[in-house]
Amino acid sequence: MKKKKKFNKINSLFIIMLVIFLIISSKLYYMQIIKGQYYKDLATVSSHKSITIEAPRGLIKDKNGIVLATEVLGYNLTYTDSTKSSKQLFATLQKVFKILDKNGESQTDNFPLKIKPYRFEFSSSDPNVVQGLKLRFLKERWIQDSILKVKFKNKKEADLTKDEKTKLNNELLKLTPEQIYNKLLNDYGVIKGISSLSIKETPELIRRYLIVKDGIKMNSFSAYKPISIATNIKEDTSLIFEQNLSELPGIKVENQPTRKYPYGQLASTVLGYISKISSADKEKYLAKGYDTSSDYVGISGIEAALESSLKGDNGEKVIQKQGKLNKEVISKKVTPGRNVQLTIDANLQYATENALNSQMKILRGLNEVQGLNVSNATRAAAVAIDIHTGGILALASMPGYNPNDFSTSQGLTDIQSKKYFNPDYEVMAKAQNKPQDIIDYMFPIDKSIKGNTTVRKDLYDYYPKYLYNYATMSLIPPGSTFKPMTAIAGLETGVIDGESTYDDQAGYDMAGTGALSGKNWNIFATDKAQGIIKVVKALAVSSNPFFMNVGQKLREKFGDDVLAKYAWTFGLGADPKISNPSTGIELNENFGQVYNKTSMKTLSASQAIYTIEQDLSLGVGGTGSNFPQIDLYDRDGDNLIVYDGKKLSEIKVQIKNYIKDSVKNGTFSKTNYNGLFKQLIVTDPKYKGKNFTDSNLQAIVSDVNYRAVQEGHGSLSLPHNILNASIGQGMDSFTPLQMANYIATIANGGTRYKVHLVDTIKDSNGNLVSKIKPTVLTKTNLSTTTRDLVMEGMNNVTSAEGGTDGTAYEALKDFPISTGGKTGTAQFSSLDLMNKVGRGDYAWYVGYAPAKDPQIAISIVIFDGGYGSYAANVARGMYESYFRNDPRMAKYKDTFDIKIKRMD
Repeated sequence: MKKKKKFNKINSLFIIMLVIFLIISSKLYYMQIIKGQYYKDLATVSSHKSITIEAPRGLIKDKNGIVLATEVLGYNLTYTDSTKSSKQLFATLQKVFKILDKNGESQTDNFPLKIKPYRFEFSSSDPNVVQGLKLRFLKERWIQDSILKVKFKNKKEADLTKDEKTKLNNELLKLTPEQIYNKLLNDYGVIKGISSLSIKETPELIRRYLIVKDGIKMNSFSAYKPISIATNIKEDTSLIFEQNLSELPGIKVENQPTRKYPYGQLASTVLGYISKISSADKEKYLAKGYDTSSDYVGISGIEAALESSLKGDNGEKVIQKQGKLNKEVISKKVTPGRNVQLTIDANLQYATENALNSQMKILRGLNEVQGLNVSNATRAAAVAIDIHTGGILALASMPGYNPNDFSTSQGLTDIQSKKYFNPDYEVMAKAQNKPQDIIDYMFPIDKSIKGNTTVRKDLYDYYPKYLYNYATMSLIPPGSTFKPMTAIAGLETGVIDGESTYDDQAGYDMAGTGALSGKNWNIFATDKAQGIIKVVKALAVSSNPFFMNVGQKLREKFGDDVLAKYAWTFGLGADPKISNPSTGIELNENFGQVYNKTSMKTLSASQAIYTIEQDLSLGVGGTGSNFPQIDLYDRDGDNLIVYDGKKLSEIKVQIKNYIKDSVKNGTFSKTNYNGLFKQLIVTDPKYKGKNFTDSNLQAIVSDVNYRAVQEGHGSLSLPHNILNASIGQGMDSFTPLQMANYIATIANGGTRYKVHLVDTIKDSNGNLVSKIKPTVLTKTNLSTTTRDLVMEGMNNVTSAEGGTDGTAYEALKDFPISTGGKTGTAQFSSLDLMNKVGRGDYAWYVGYAPAKDPQIAISIVIFDGGYGSYAANVARGMYESYFRNDPRMAKYKDTFDIKIKRMD
């Protein structure tokens, strides 16, 4: 019995082991035979890659919710380089180009090296910036390697001294665009690749392949980063590519949000534009976490100012490849950009731009008005501000541009590039039938660019600059629109009151003696004598003598700076001790200045340097003397030229610093100047072999003495400075934005607000992130009496009160809502020069409405627009839009041609 029991236990154990073995065997058979390939693929992890999912950019809306900048779904064609796709690249591109061309699509072209003729085109017109961009372009493509090998004993650039780096840069800049182009063709193997396709090679076709090869080269350190072949292709075209992807290794159609500006040029200088990250900015944006190979950034306007809000956080998708299996995992979700709502009223903005364009067209048709040339009325700006908040309701700079031109990665066309960044002034002037001597005079070769023989500069600012914001950047003499400020200073200091009189005889003694005639008597040709007048009428008729007399009284009692101290509180200039003064606007701006002695010294010194540099380079003195040409311009390589231990660059800087000191302080040492100019002549190789006599040297030094001390310093303390300033001339220069804020400050009773374009910022779900509240910058303590007198005079500018038509009466006489304002005509230059170069005076108008309870303040300027009364016509168009829903406008709806484009 015991033996049988033992046998049963062994048998049971055997059976259990057999079952386990069969189970394992079956599982192994299933895994190895039936699912063997599956697990083989699963076990073979070939790669994984991360793909960026681009976040939609935030919307930009007007105050009423009208969308001014949005995102639309675009179809982009990309290429990702790999071992497999690179072997068939040229054959693949041949098929891609054929499909693109057949369907009317454009290849992405941000490559700055152009052909026919060979040239570089960068997104800048600044010669120094262009030079820097060219050097970066060359170094990113390792063009410097051959130079380092031959001329620097194969050193690395990082190991070069400062002077050696300058020499390297100079060698690179000597390379012509054609030489660089041909080298890249060779380095990238483009000709060899195309020749294998048996197609007709044309320069245009060769460049198309070069663009792609360059993109691959620049992307070589970013694995799995696709390059753009075409952007914003039509949906039908995208479907054709989708159907042919099996024959196009590396090619992919991607859905990508694309920036769209629905109203084209509307508010372009407010909105700005976006573009791909330039090579110069890569390091900055890399540090902020941007994908510099694909991300777009704001370049100007609100797009740039609020880049951190508008730009969302990109997501990330990880693709794990395990044999033949792909698995996608979203490792980071997309966060859309925040939405920005502006204070801008899109309809008022449209009406403002339309009114400016219409008035400029009328002026160009007139060609001349009352002796003033208006044939070049091609630029203008206008601003409207809510006087109780500082919110900007309209900000127009004309001509504008279409930001959609920049929002695609296919790049600007040659025509657009020239228009925006590289205007050919000679070609443009010839198209206007200007004679060559006038072309050479108006658009001289820019001698500040070393070795330049072709690039001309617009010396008299004749042609429009489309990307320039004339509303925030242009510093312009305000002319008579400054007179309310002079009135305020006079009334607040007590040098005049509402009953003070002056006998306006249409002229003034610029020496400040008070004489009514004599050698210093300045006659205002366009004015007529007004006789005995008070401040209210002086504003209405814009009397120059009255306000010059106020300026003289201010100077006699309080000194030269008193007018400035009052103007500063209204935002017209600022104390020179303040660094970076601002209106508060979110955009880039210049900030103009009113006459004061400190700023006048700095300005006069800068002007002296400019004229002395220019005239010495021509060998012409300020008194008509002639001498050998002397070059004081800063040139590349000046720091490499050394004589007796002193660099040429240091000598030039020292001479110019001496000139500045001479202007500011009236000091002049002939010994020091003689020594420096002798050093300059000996050190600079361009004077080698030229005979500079002592007489030549003395003529140069004497001319500098005359320009710096007699003209520059001698003019600083003359009465005419404040006399001109009191009527908005001389060194007074302000932006249209500053002028609108100054008028708003008067209109609201003396509170100067920080101006702003942004109202709210919300996240993509509509949750409020921030709300901009009105911010007070200055309380001017303007007395009620002064405000009432000044506004009475300004109200009379637009009416016929007091028996005399105001200077803006014709433009606004029958407008149903009473308004106040001031016209201004600011001189560009002397009448002879203006006639010679085709320029005219600036036409200004500033105002507010309604007259008795102001809500809105405006400023308008038309370059070469003649008289301010013409700018007042633009004010009417702006008011028609702003008050379009006011009951007072209802009965006039059949009278006024109110063309408001409804955008909502």
